Amino acid sequence: MVFNLGDVRTSRAADFLTAQQATRLGLVEAWRRQTEVPAGVQSMVDQQLYVHVENPREYVEVVAAAPAASPAVEEPGAVNEAAKPHENGGTPPKKVLVRIPTDRVDAHGKAIGKAEAERLASNEIRRLKRRGIEATMESRIVPRICLYTLGNDGTLECRDAESGESVWMVRVGVERLGYKALGVGESFVSVVNGGNILRIDVTNGELIEQQRTVNVPIFGAINAGDFAVIATIQNGIEGYPLYDTSRLPFRERVSGRALALPVKAPGSTRIAWGTDHGFVYCMETSGEPSVMFRLNTDGIVSARIAAASDDRFFFGSEAGQVYGIKGTRTGQVLWSRPYGEPFYNQPIIAGEQLLIRSTYGSLYSLGLADGISTWQDAATNIDELVGTIGDKLYVTTLSGAFSVLDLKTGAQVESFPGIRPKRLLRNSKTDRLYLVGSTGAVQCLRSIDAELPIISEGHGDVKKVEVTEEKEEEEKKPAEPTEFGVPAANDPFAAPGADPFAAPGADPFAAPGGGADPFGADPFGGM
Repeated sequence: MVFNLGDVRTSRAADFLTAQQATRLGLVEAWRRQTEVPAGVQSMVDQQLYVHVENPREYVEVVAAAPAASPAVEEPGAVNEAAKPHENGGTPPKKVLVRIPTDRVDAHGKAIGKAEAERLASNEIRRLKRRGIEATMESRIVPRICLYTLGNDGTLECRDAESGESVWMVRVGVERLGYKALGVGESFVSVVNGGNILRIDVTNGELIEQQRTVNVPIFGAINAGDFAVIATIQNGIEGYPLYDTSRLPFRERVSGRALALPVKAPGSTRIAWGTDHGFVYCMETSGEPSVMFRLNTDGIVSARIAAASDDRFFFGSEAGQVYGIKGTRTGQVLWSRPYGEPFYNQPIIAGEQLLIRSTYGSLYSLGLADGISTWQDAATNIDELVGTIGDKLYVTTLSGAFSVLDLKTGAQVESFPGIRPKRLLRNSKTDRLYLVGSTGAVQCLRSIDAELPIISEGHGDVKKVEVTEEKEEEEKKPAEPTEFGVPAANDPFAAPGADPFAAPGADPFAAPGGGADPFGADPFGGM
């Protein structure tokens, strides 16, 4: 069933921001498209964004060092933008006059290529020069961002997430068997259909292989490392090879059944998930897959975990404890802090902030480095987190409104009571906002001056090379001890002048500058 786009704009206007509302937030509608789902948003099984680093987009740009002067006479008192100093000092940034994608389709339906794009850019430079505008040609490469949507009838489509244009659409699997969450990677999309895993080529939607799972999947798949990984109902994790089909699938038994789909750290091959026995597991999925460690948490972690670059994972428990861990062989708890409210929702990461909502609708902003609150007070009445753009956080509220918060303080900036997206398409990968309406239409919003996307840390990186465990252990190895068993670097008698009693009247236990007793403050009291 295909819906008329005009109907989407009029009768379903409450699903999306209007042009005036977007302008109030400094946003503009980049595109709005109807997805090919059979019966609106309720027939969507899954929808995911993916940043394809190994298949980027290339642009040929015509740029000027400064904005060209207008031929018209400026009004008295007008500000010359070109003459204004740049906010970071030095010369102002270059202005892009023309941007030509090398994959632009010509009249014959083929990509024009870089040579043709450069020819078109050269023609534009000559036209600008005749008008007295000096410009140069530059090339820019950005990751390709795609939006994948799966319907309950097996319709799987891929769209360019920056333009909304359809890349391909296919029908996969058997409808009566049902579908679960998609696993999306650089080369393949994994579709769980009943007890089967279908491997789909991301470039054209072609079915590469269909394989029967040993045990029944619970949530769907996640593509991580060399495998499509699923959690099963038999308290286990299974992985099916994506690239080398001669390899055998792996099966790992763990303590407890997974409560949510595992999550992969950006730019990494390590995944983490929680089980109903009160453990959080971390697993390496490249090479020979293996469980690296498990953490016995204070309370069950029932929501999907949030992941950040450098193999970091963050989550809250039903007991109100929030954790930050790092996926290493030995397991590393970065921090653990009690917040007194149960957490059942997946957090979202924005820069160095962890945004996590409690079941009571309280939204906390914690520092990724230490877990300490970055807001004076938690935001209240929060239902779902949609995404962030710049210094603003977009949420839906328990009272049924679409609301905008200041990311630095948590204070409400705007609220639109009549706007409420029908489906949450959370985006922590780019600076784009995606709202999904009741018909299955998608609205993409961006900042007015952000024509090209900004990729969040880790999501635009190629798969990192893992540091060997031997090297990690070597780096952690303490300094060689002295004959008294004290590391030489810490021996107060090792170097002349290191005697803490050398300076007359100097108390080695006093606070610097004669301040308060450094042992008087409770190290666990502040958050």
